[in-house]
Amino acid sequence: MVIRGARVALALLALTATSAHADDSLPSPWIDLVPPLPQRPRPIKAFRTRGHTKVTDRTLGYLAHVQIGDMVSIADIPGLRAALISSELFATADVTLEDSPDGVTVVATLEDKLSWIAAPTLYLTNPNRAVGVGFVENDFGGRDQKLLLYGQLGTQTSILFATFLDPAYHGSKLTYRFDLYLENRYIDEYANPISDPTNQEVERSTRQIFLDAGALVGWNFAWWAVADARLRGAYVYFRDAYNPTADPNHTMPQAQPEKDGRDVTIQTRLTLDHRFHVYGVTHGAYLQLMLDQSVPGLDTYGYGDALLRAYYAWSFLGEHELELRSVNFIGYHLPLHEETALGGGGDLRGYPSDEFRGDLNLIVRAEYSIPLFKWTPTSWLPTAFRALAFYDAGYGRFLFPRDSDRLYLPGQLHRNFFRDDVGIGFRVYLKSVVLPLVGFDLAYGFEAHSRQFVFELGLTDF
Repeated sequence: MVIRGARVALALLALTATSAHADDSLPSPWIDLVPPLPQRPRPIKAFRTRGHTKVTDRTLGYLAHVQIGDMVSIADIPGLRAALISSELFATADVTLEDSPDGVTVVATLEDKLSWIAAPTLYLTNPNRAVGVGFVENDFGGRDQKLLLYGQLGTQTSILFATFLDPAYHGSKLTYRFDLYLENRYIDEYANPISDPTNQEVERSTRQIFLDAGALVGWNFAWWAVADARLRGAYVYFRDAYNPTADPNHTMPQAQPEKDGRDVTIQTRLTLDHRFHVYGVTHGAYLQLMLDQSVPGLDTYGYGDALLRAYYAWSFLGEHELELRSVNFIGYHLPLHEETALGGGGDLRGYPSDEFRGDLNLIVRAEYSIPLFKWTPTSWLPTAFRALAFYDAGYGRFLFPRDSDRLYLPGQLHRNFFRDDVGIGFRVYLKSVVLPLVGFDLAYGFEAHSRQFVFELGLTDF
């Protein structure tokens, strides 16, 4: 459905450390040096950046969610500053309006975060243990362009991933992205007997190799609304299927559960993202609809699916946050590697990763987080520690199975599952990072009476 490295990419794109030159105690030499403007709105005629920043004047308008010709007044300054901080590029941002012929110039005094970083990652969950390293340039050329290189070696999943994203080509409404993805993972299919919800034995494990390349083009209708389409082509093959419970030494190979082939699809997506991020606290709404359809004549598998995500976050009492999430997925004739699965850090944290397979998933999540304390080891590296409590629930089953070449486990198509869990967690944030730098969750799965933990360093888009 979605490129599997997206979760890693989103998290690593947030890992930008604050510049060592930042010093919030020093006033900007440009603030309050212009005469006050009238209260009435006036059109924007130009943009200008000042301070320790490489952001171009043209990019400033895109990041501030305004453009030439928009009407602004001094009452809009707090909103312009909030938009700049929410872009995740700046440690500090101050905005003024300067008089110009027939309008105003929007002037931003900015202190950039260090725009690039090379960072290690660590991922510990059931059953995957993985280490990796990533390089990210978060503001290439001062145009908000993103370049990501990431590699991970794990017991369950190993990946190589590279992508380049331009969210606003030359300051226009056009966006584009290129990506390459290589994945080697073991797909586990669990027994999941209806009579014993505590059974978490793996009945079949299959090695999958996935080679993928894609290109995306989109249009920004507003700063919070973008539509895009992605053509991607992959070759996937399966090897070494066996039963790790009955045959741990892998002496009795099994038939492959899916045929090898070309996976070529067109993904169309509409995203409405009206969220604001302020140093680890989010508020606002997010809605995304994605459709994925095989390309006839080029694709081996002939499948399709749809995904709907809806999030809403409230911030109150200073830095308290409550977030509700709903993720809904349905597909038809899905090959093994595209089946949706419940379990793990992305949805049901009280169960092993991808324990419950199907082509229908309904997921809800509620998470409440509070500030614990803050620590500033140096003046340029303020760190925040937060605690959270959560509830996850999910329902999954097969509705439109693939009978032509998919070899299902006995009884696999006749099971449906509702599972839920509760838990607590801990996050560590840097001032320059919206997603947490370190995350730890401990969850209890009600039906399985199981305890699971998830620890992530550098991949923490829970």
